[in-house]
Amino acid sequence: MIKKLIHLILTLSVLAGLGEVLLIGLHKQHAKTTTNVAADDDAAAIPGDDKPAEFTVRIDEQKTVALAIATKPLRMLTWQATRLAFGHVIDPSPLVTLDGDLATAEAALTASKAESERTATLALTNDASRQSTEAAAARFLADKIRVDGIIRNAQLQWGALFSRDAAKRGTFINGLVSGSESLIRVDVMPGDALAEIPSSAQIVMIGRESEPISITDIQPATVADPKTQAQGFILRVVKPPFTLRPGMALTAWLELPGKPRAGFAVPRSAVLRHDGRSWVYVQRENDIYVRIPISLEAPLSADDGWFITEAGGLADDDPVVVLGASSLLSAELKAQGGAEPD
Repeated sequence: MIKKLIHLILTLSVLAGLGEVLLIGLHKQHAKTTTNVAADDDAAAIPGDDKPAEFTVRIDEQKTVALAIATKPLRMLTWQATRLAFGHVIDPSPLVTLDGDLATAEAALTASKAESERTATLALTNDASRQSTEAAAARFLADKIRVDGIIRNAQLQWGALFSRDAAKRGTFINGLVSGSESLIRVDVMPGDALAEIPSSAQIVMIGRESEPISITDIQPATVADPKTQAQGFILRVVKPPFTLRPGMALTAWLELPGKPRAGFAVPRSAVLRHDGRSWVYVQRENDIYVRIPISLEAPLSADDGWFITEAGGLADDDPVVVLGASSLLSAELKAQGGAEPD
């Protein structure tokens, strides 16, 4: 009994000692964090009004001038609901080849039809044998079947883009060859099915993010992408602002029919990328800037930047930082004792 009592006392003593060590360690860690935050006299990170998604930094007037910080008021607007899609510029060579095959087949059909009609007329006066008449009719039928087969195959691949009207088809294909027109294939994300055809689209080419192209001629793709199995659409671009070469990759925002949504136009220079997210700084007071997360919905014109939906903490005419945002982020992270921005 005495041995058990002694063992219990020793155990409690050890646990008490560990608790004291842990408590001392926590106090030391707290002291270290507080020191890091307050280490910079010019920029101090302060809490964001109990909103963990927001981060606030205070910059005095002298450093604000040194960092050349400039702001621009947010502009509120409405925007159609969109879906993100990825795609590429289509190589028109298969379409050109199909058109050539069809032209050749139609020429043969015209000749065999005339021959069939001529031999049929001669057969009425016994100037053509039954065998030659039947052979001419068979050639005409075979040529007609070939023409119909090419047209069906073309429409299976290209849908309404492959017109039965030779003149319209020729004008369209000549535009593709000259570069005055282009076809684009885009696919929405796998599992994201659209019940209706998008009313319009904004596409952005890699390397030309500041030059979005608006498109209204959209139709469903006739075949699914064998790799992604995603829903696809064919976009027709007439007179693109710059050359669209086959194979060029792009991102598209497909605008869906329905009621527009309210949001803001955020200048491109205001958008920061950090920790895998997009952010903007909003000036709350003369020396206080709040970093707020945003979700980029769709590109606007080069001057307007990006459309974002109404986000918590943002309001119409809020002054967002359009010059010096990266410097603010560096100052904020330095005040927090963190790493440099991405």
